[in-house]
Amino acid sequence: MKFMHNLKSQLYREYYFWSEQKLGWKKPKDAYSIPKYILKKYLPDNPVIIDCGANEGTDSVELARIFPRGVVHSFEPVPEMFQRLKDRTKEYKNIQCYELALNSNTSKVKMFLSSGASDAASSLLQPKSILEDHKALYFDNTIEVQCMSLDDWAAANGVSRVDFLWLDMQGSEFKTLNASKKILDTAKVILTEVSLKETYEGVPLYTDFRKWLESKGFEVMNEAIPPGTDMGNALFVKR
Repeated sequence: MKFMHNLKSQLYREYYFWSEQKLGWKKPKDAYSIPKYILKKYLPDNPVIIDCGANEGTDSVELARIFPRGVVHSFEPVPEMFQRLKDRTKEYKNIQCYELALNSNTSKVKMFLSSGASDAASSLLQPKSILEDHKALYFDNTIEVQCMSLDDWAAANGVSRVDFLWLDMQGSEFKTLNASKKILDTAKVILTEVSLKETYEGVPLYTDFRKWLESKGFEVMNEAIPPGTDMGNALFVKR
């Protein structure tokens, strides 16, 4: 019975991936998601991809499968999550994993660990309104994590361009991009988490973040922001 259950689960995941993410012939079950197949309109078939806040690697694996000739650089600083990321992605030769957080500079920084309703909301920023809006989410522990700026990481790893940035960084997206003077110039597409409230201390609101990205030559192509929510995602493409 367990074997059949696991097989059915695997078949369902494959159906979801091919129908919603790779081929796009079925609307995503989540009406406020941005399906990955649309990225093929804007990226070469061998893109260099950053997945920051990779967690267990679900997005990294899907991006690696959609772009098998590309390379995905996956960043996850929380040790337990990083181990899951490595285990999940070990069969994919085009995924490289880093136990790092991207940030505005290269240093060790305190990270606030999330628990309760989600272990995927950890942030380098002090939690603020997220505590009121998500009562079942807790930030009782902190750890020290290694951070690098995107430009420093690229120089250290011989990466001269990044075509696509997939950023799920719980408020640190702007700080990281603003410090990435060289690599940001090479980017064609950015999918980033955005905040409608000051979810974490100092996070810019979406309207300001969008204006800043527009000043850098990007325009919004898709928004996935459910009504009444405090956070969402937006897809930006270089004009």
